[in-house]
Amino acid sequence: MKMSNAVIGGMLALGGLFIAGCTKHESGPVGGPSTNLDQAAQIQTQALADPFVQSDQATFSDQSLQPTDYGTLGKVDAPITPLRWARFISGVTSTVTTTILPGDTMAVAHIEKTITGTFRIKGKEGTLDTIISKPFTDKAVRNMLFRKVNLLDTAVWRPTATSLVDGGTNPAPANNQIMITQVQVFTPTDTVTITDPITFYLRYRWLPFHDGERKDCPEFKGGDKVIIQATVVSASADTDLVSLRYGFGFSLSIGRRQHMTVISQVNNGDGTYTRVYQATWFSHFFTGFFNAGVDAVTRGTLYDDSLAYSASWWGIPYRVY
Repeated sequence: MKMSNAVIGGMLALGGLFIAGCTKHESGPVGGPSTNLDQAAQIQTQALADPFVQSDQATFSDQSLQPTDYGTLGKVDAPITPLRWARFISGVTSTVTTTILPGDTMAVAHIEKTITGTFRIKGKEGTLDTIISKPFTDKAVRNMLFRKVNLLDTAVWRPTATSLVDGGTNPAPANNQIMITQVQVFTPTDTVTITDPITFYLRYRWLPFHDGERKDCPEFKGGDKVIIQATVVSASADTDLVSLRYGFGFSLSIGRRQHMTVISQVNNGDGTYTRVYQATWFSHFFTGFFNAGVDAVTRGTLYDDSLAYSASWWGIPYRVY
């Protein structure tokens, strides 16, 4: 059965079993479910153990104050911003809401993370170095699609697709002055365009069982050239800082944060501006499952110590094989 993203989104609105709870990061044997509660618990455990889900916060956190362009991967053409900054995460609370869809063969896990920490900026105040700290609370959401399969005469749930990660300042939009509205990924073999991150599903095509979502999860070989464009709506008349993050999750020491440059700008006439940012990168040679992050931070977050932290970020799953 072929299923489009629109069909999957419609299925979420149907009646089903809804079970929510804060779930610890646990792993264990997967057995045959005997009740709906057992099925939901099995899906929750697998959802939080998924390597894409586990690398969410690693993609958007930093280990030290660094200029915008840092890391040891690939080639960077963008000029280095002489400002050092970092997002330090101190706490993550994960909640999984499981929806078993009519027919009892497919399910959706809605994963919501509340992320707290401190955003630090190192700059100059006169001739002296100064460090400004701003507390933040971000919210990140992702949907995963599961399918029930029979393995050795036992019915078990297996992940078959994931949405993107939609993250940013919480609560939004009350204190959020920036918003990513579209991301395009140009690979050597395909173009992926996303306007709604949590209803756009990317299929795990390396699994032997799946349903026919519209797009496969991007897969790269080491050294592949990838172009990412992000459309950002902002309340700032000056350009904001938009960065591309990739390579996080396998080892924090190989991740890169790279400056994205503005390639177009439109004054919307309502106090907001629409800008398109672009970055080119070359896939690393470390195999595994990662998120390429578009990280948009307001200019005021970085350059004005009187303004609160405000950010919008999307995580795009990809696999290197």
